[in-house]
Formats: sequence, structure tokens, C-alpha cells
Amino acid sequence: MKVLSILNEKGGVGKSFIATQFAYFCRYKLGNRVLVIDLDQQGNSGDILSASGLCQASSVYSGEIMKEGRTIEPTSEFLVIKGDDSLLELSDVGDDGIVTYNLSVAITNVQNDFDICIIDCPPSADVRQFAALSVATDYLVPFQVKAESIAGVDKTLSRATVIKDSINPDLNFLGLLMSLVRMQGIQKSNYEALLKTMGHILLKRYDPKTKTESGVCCITDRSEYAAAQQMKRPVFFSENGQTRKEALEVARVWITLIHQLGLPIKKPIKIEKDPQTGKLREVSTPIEQAKPTASAEENVQEQVTNA
Repeated sequence: MKVLSILNEKGGVGKSFIATQFAYFCRYKLGNRVLVIDLDQQGNSGDILSASGLCQASSVYSGEIMKEGRTIEPTSEFLVIKGDDSLLELSDVGDDGIVTYNLSVAITNVQNDFDICIIDCPPSADVRQFAALSVATDYLVPFQVKAESIAGVDKTLSRATVIKDSINPDLNFLGLLMSLVRMQGIQKSNYEALLKTMGHILLKRYDPKTKTESGVCCITDRSEYAAAQQMKRPVFFSENGQTRKEALEVARVWITLIHQLGLPIKKPIKIEKDPQTGKLREVSTPIEQAKPTASAEENVQEQVTNA
């Protein structure tokens, strides 16, 4: 099981959007078994996923796992551990090592039950970020192309380097992901400057057709992304069956992450809207795989097009 921690010490950089939408993509386009752990007491990721009708909320909260050593019961192949106010009481434990150990044991115990665990970290440099990096196989740092967000990147990377050197030597840095980008004004100037100064650590875009990296990944600021989060649905879901251009755009980022993480690509799972509840639900009949002669990532790209 891959464990992906998504973090930045600055808030408002799209961490919850990335955590929830990548989770949807892994579950329904890859057919993966997905665990999401929300370490933010605000609980945005947990609330969105559990209210969608697609993801089951665990009976245990992330604060209980870290503070009390509670375990995760793998009751669903798409499971979210919601955040709660007890996350603010972790300092009462008095030992960051115990808190980290509790999270590590809980994740290790279900490593054969899921293909990927996505950890959504809070925008603070406390024990939760420390623990998330200590148990992760990989980490991703999203940031906005704004001065205050860029300033938080150095601190986050420095913290991750210390943990890699002292605690988790196998920790892999996927890259910096530019998020909520608007290609105008000062953001456009910042974007162009970042390509020159930080291009070597920006997340490189993977092309499944040529099997090469070309350019960098970024998530543009789109009203559709905010609408998907508000309506608690995947960006790629469309009731009329028409492909959303925004789904194709952000899928390039997800496919890059899938490639870098080496996630298994299984049969996609169809979803539909329940006419009675208005929520989404899985359809038991799997979607046929696209073009068996194509590469796995190309098949995923086609599944998005045919969503």
C-alpha cells in the first residue's frame, strides 16, 4: 500500500480538493481500494467524502487513532477516517513518538486491505504533520502561486528533509504542485519566475502516450472544481454523460501521480446518482476496460473521456 501525505504549512492551497478528488479518481477510474485519513480538525475532506454517498465513514476518528491507539476496521474498499476536535488534544499525550507510533500501527494493520492511503494534513507544523511524514511512502506539496504560499514551501520541505534523514529514509518527494493557478497579473509573473527558480522540484507532467515527462503539472482555478466540492461529487461525474473539459484537465495531474506512485490499474467502477436520495452510488457492473493494447495510463485517460 502506498501512503501519500499531502501537506503545506499554509492553508487555502487546495489540499482538500486534491485529497478528495484524487481519492475519487483512484477508486472509480483505477478500481483501487482507497483509504483517506483526514488529520485536519475542520474535517473538510472527511465531510465531503462521507456525504457523497460513495465513501464510507469509519466509526473511529483520526484523533482517537493518534491519541488513544484505536485501530482501523477495513469495513469498505473506499473508507475515510474523519478528523475531529480531539486532534487539538494530541499535545496532551506528551510524547510525539507515541502519537506517531499509534498512527503507524493503525496504517500498517490495514496495509493489505487498501492500495493507497491518502493523508490530508492540516496547515500547521505540529505533530500531525510530523506523523504524516513519518508514516508516508510519498509526499506532495501543493501551493498557490502567491508570495505568502511560496514562503511556506521552504519550511515544509525543510521539515520533510529532517524527517527523511532521521526517521523515514524511504520517504519520496513527488514534487511541488501549483494549485488554484490564475494565469494573469502577478500570478502569471510568479508562475514564469517559478519555472526558472524552482522548475527542478515542480511536479513534472507525465504523458502516457509518449511515456515521457514534459512540462509541469498545475491545477487551474476553475469554478467547476469548487462546484464539485460543494456538491460532494467527483469532477469527472456528469449526469448527462458528457465529458467535462475540467475533468480532462485535472486528470493529467492524477495520471502523473498514479505513474509516480506506481498504483495498480484495475477495472474502473461505474457510479450513478440515486434518484431517491440524490446521492451518488456505485454500480455493481464494472465498466469494460478500454483498448487492451494501450498502456495502462492511456486506458485511464480514455476512461475519463468516456466518463
